[in-house]
Amino acid sequence: MKLQVRIGRIAGQYAKPRSSAMEKIGDREVLSFRKEFERISDGLSDALGFTRTIGVGMENAPYEKGGGRGVLGEVDFYTSHEGLMLNYEEAMTREFPLPPGVAQSHSKPLDTEARPKAFYNTSAHFLWIGDRTRQLDGAHVEYFRGIRNPIGIKVGPSMVDDELVRLLDKKYLPGHIAAVQKSGHPVIWICDPMHGNTLTSSSGLKTRHFGTIISELTACIRVHAASKSRLGGVSLEFTGELAEDGFSVTECLGGSMGLSEEQLGLRYQVRSPAIHANHTNVTCVNGVQSFCDPRLNFEQSLDVAFLISNHFKKERLGEYHENVDVLYAELGGQGPA
Repeated sequence: MKLQVRIGRIAGQYAKPRSSAMEKIGDREVLSFRKEFERISDGLSDALGFTRTIGVGMENAPYEKGGGRGVLGEVDFYTSHEGLMLNYEEAMTREFPLPPGVAQSHSKPLDTEARPKAFYNTSAHFLWIGDRTRQLDGAHVEYFRGIRNPIGIKVGPSMVDDELVRLLDKKYLPGHIAAVQKSGHPVIWICDPMHGNTLTSSSGLKTRHFGTIISELTACIRVHAASKSRLGGVSLEFTGELAEDGFSVTECLGGSMGLSEEQLGLRYQVRSPAIHANHTNVTCVNGVQSFCDPRLNFEQSLDVAFLISNHFKKERLGEYHENVDVLYAELGGQGPA
């Protein structure tokens, strides 16, 4: 049984570049993707005070000396986001002693009077370099080079093999998977089958199709199998939220519930009506508002989880054959129209 780690993709949405480069906060003009961060920064002191009040942190003990580990230290709770705003990420970077027995790359030379130390980003456990900030000579790559967190690199069709391997090392090797395998870098491949697969329904709502998501996952698993590699994770955007009537939200088409275009508007997640319809981070059609891209609902999320689980179970038992279309076959051909 392989260890499975659940990581929440949290606190990255508000720093994404928007359609408009600049926005106004009062009488000041600021970069639009910093707007939400500036809005919440004033409340950080109150939030920290609240955590101390409820006993999460130790009043006078900094985190480096063991403070703040009581309640949260008992929960396997992991977070992640794209490391886009360097000012924010740098401000959240701290130096900590390395745990005993940990390799000392990215760390200071051994100090005879203290354990070796390394820099960690404390804004998340796992951060990644996005497609727009992966320039080899850029500030983002340089920053990520100096932290000890597990890090990811967004790999899409715009990245050439040479660039990928040079991000990991200075060598040139052809083929994304083959290149990484030959370079010897230990990586975990994670597929994001939802990114880039949004579409607009006939009624104008932004949506995704469950069958398209499964098809991309299927293709990814096949590529890894052919390359003698293995898909190690899946990145999904989903929610267990229920609408006021107690039913799941309706943002993505398809799945075992067979959600149709006509049903999208039934429980498309509605946000506060006080928000402007032209807010750069809001999808707004016919008065229906959403802060994020379409998410799989509770049932659709379970569909994906069980399809993946059943696939690897059958693979382990030798019940899959080369002519079987992996996950897609489990749907009985219920792909996108």
